[in-house]
Amino acid sequence: MAPKSKSNQDPNFKPGSKVEIMSDEAGFRGSFYIGTVVKATRTPEFTVRYEKLFEDEEGTKPLQETVNEFQIRPIAPREKKREFKFSEEVDAFHNDGWWEGVITEVNENGKFAVFFRSTKEQIEFVEEDLRLHREWVNGEWKPPLDGEEEKGEIEEVKEKGNKDSRKKKKLSEEDENEVTKEVKRRVSEKVPNTTPVKPIESLKDVKFSKGMLVEVSSDEDGFKGAWFAASIVEPVGKDKYLVEYKSLRTEDDSGFLREEVNTMHIRPPPPQTVVVDHFKKLEEVDALYNDVWWVGVVSKVNTFPKYVVYFKDNGEELEFKHSDLRPHQDWINGKWVAPSHALKL
Repeated sequence: MAPKSKSNQDPNFKPGSKVEIMSDEAGFRGSFYIGTVVKATRTPEFTVRYEKLFEDEEGTKPLQETVNEFQIRPIAPREKKREFKFSEEVDAFHNDGWWEGVITEVNENGKFAVFFRSTKEQIEFVEEDLRLHREWVNGEWKPPLDGEEEKGEIEEVKEKGNKDSRKKKKLSEEDENEVTKEVKRRVSEKVPNTTPVKPIESLKDVKFSKGMLVEVSSDEDGFKGAWFAASIVEPVGKDKYLVEYKSLRTEDDSGFLREEVNTMHIRPPPPQTVVVDHFKKLEEVDALYNDVWWVGVVSKVNTFPKYVVYFKDNGEELEFKHSDLRPHQDWINGKWVAPSHALKL
């Protein structure tokens, strides 16, 4: 008889427990929805029932499905009151689910513009629909709760978190595997359905001059998360430029490839940020591979100066030297924004 998995012995995931469930469907990947554990099996799988997702159009039959252990976590805690700040990573409640984004504007009307990387869009939210982004890692919330959280469903999480906080120790090999799963969950696509909400223009007044060095992204399969070095040749219409790549050549190898690109895929080269110490586990980085910068997450710190980096789009892990990595930054509204280092082990 096979032993139960570590997760299925966790009291947070017993049948009847309230949980958040990460969707793995295209277009919803990375979003979390509230549900209840119906059944825990002897394999790393759970049967869950959603609260606000239904199988029928009338909304009378809650959706029930089987999910993997890395797709569920306890209900995330949140402070009763928080002063959200520019560049903070948050979860935004939208279309009955929580989506991860970054605050790009704190408006005078008490609302906040949140930027979603995958769609390169901003959506405005009220404070009540935001919470500080946290990760469930090895039975603890990262970062830990700062102050008193809201009452209700998450009281059990608070009690469990207090117990776990007294059990910090060096990661075992089994824990390392759990962290790797969490890395893969953390960087899975987060693409909110933004149809009912009016988006805010995220690339307003961006101008690039002839000869300017830039980086260009692509939406093609196999190249998502990659940034290619290029230069501006000339503007070719509204919000479009002709660029010449620095590392991509034409099919006949007669010269460097030129292509028309929309401004939403163009940015200046990020400012050089020298990391004299070392990159940390779960830190988001750009890795230089085949003369292209790829967005990934440090999944393991090997003997300095080498790191293993996980890439979400192909699920691969590759080893890189310290000199081939740089801190990841996002170009938002004409400014460079670094991810908040909320997740620390």
